[in-house]
Amino acid sequence: MILLVLSSFAVALTLVGFFVSVPLFKRLTILGLSLALLSLLFTWGKPFAFGPYQVDGISQVFTLLALLGALWTVGLVRTRRFEFYLLVLYAALGMHLLASTKNLILMLVALEALSLPLYALATWRRGEGLEAALKYFLLGALAAAFFLYGTALHYGATGNLLAGTPGEGPLYALALGLLLVGLGFKVALAPFHFWTPDVYQGSPTPVVLFMATGVKAAAFAALLRVAAPGVPDALALLVAFSVVLGNLAALGQKEAKRLLAYSSIAHAGYMALALYTGNLQALGFYLLTYVLATGLAFAVLSEVSPDRVPLERLKGLFHRDPLLGLGLFVASLSLLGLPPLAGFWGKYLVFSEAAKAGQWGLLVLALITSAVSAYYYLALGLAVFQKGAAEAHPRPLARGVALGVALLLILLGLIPGAVLPALAAG
Repeated sequence: MILLVLSSFAVALTLVGFFVSVPLFKRLTILGLSLALLSLLFTWGKPFAFGPYQVDGISQVFTLLALLGALWTVGLVRTRRFEFYLLVLYAALGMHLLASTKNLILMLVALEALSLPLYALATWRRGEGLEAALKYFLLGALAAAFFLYGTALHYGATGNLLAGTPGEGPLYALALGLLLVGLGFKVALAPFHFWTPDVYQGSPTPVVLFMATGVKAAAFAALLRVAAPGVPDALALLVAFSVVLGNLAALGQKEAKRLLAYSSIAHAGYMALALYTGNLQALGFYLLTYVLATGLAFAVLSEVSPDRVPLERLKGLFHRDPLLGLGLFVASLSLLGLPPLAGFWGKYLVFSEAAKAGQWGLLVLALITSAVSAYYYLALGLAVFQKGAAEAHPRPLARGVALGVALLLILLGLIPGAVLPALAAG
């Protein structure tokens, strides 16, 4: 049902885009994404399969997060060209497909279906965005080649194109390694993160929100399927590289989007730790809190500037607009993992599962680097209360969404058990 809604709206809006006004086109895009979200909620917990297309619990949880990111992006952006909304819709379709298949060939097609619109969206404002998009495109093509070679080797080692098929031998290990490289690029795991800081800094802020939320959710769904049932030990190295490099590199950043880019690498490491220890509920909850907090942070930054946002430009934001300032402050504390915010429980679940699994080395490394992140997250969050002349011209809807998401982060932190059963059902 979700696939039917997204594909029907994508095709229909492609045909009518030149004949309707841009505001109407935006409303139709929001309608399509909202109907897909409603159909997802109505069919929650009910599996469905048609050939290689498979809607199961993994598909539902990660599609939900991807659709939330797409809706948020469409609602935030201000443009006079309908193509932006159409590209987001096609990318959302690719994300749902990526989360809803075990077939490696269809997974590759879905990866390209979500990547090609993003290459165009990254160049939306031209200028510095051209360089960022070129780097994103070249490295994305390289990652797709790794994934394709990994698919071929996987078939040679197992005689099967289904992700997660057990196997053995050096050929199978090489196949898994190449598949991990391809998906590690999408989730920004180190050392496949090189594109992230430049692309986040050079792309329009609403597009970065989309990359950091919806794309990461869909890519982790694919990574989960590829890594199951036996998680490769190489994933432990990616976890260690990501949490160390992401947090240490973020310490010296003076630009908010670049800072959040490096922090997203660290968060990818924490999510990969949940995947490595085998607790999917912890991964789902962590990703939910990450999507809400990161989306809130980029939503506030987009109201300050659609381009670069030096930390200096955030000073005085609370005095200029209290709701936006509080929104960025709450998002920063949640990403840091301070109670009583939802991000605390996300990290608690991941770290406790690592302890149960006996991964003490990774756990200690994750705890130390999480403590290090307090330096730059507090610098980001407290900047809004300092004296300065921050500029922001938000719409009433932006203020309302910022307030709603901030309250949701607090509510999830106070009663996380209200969401965990739904994630378990998924």
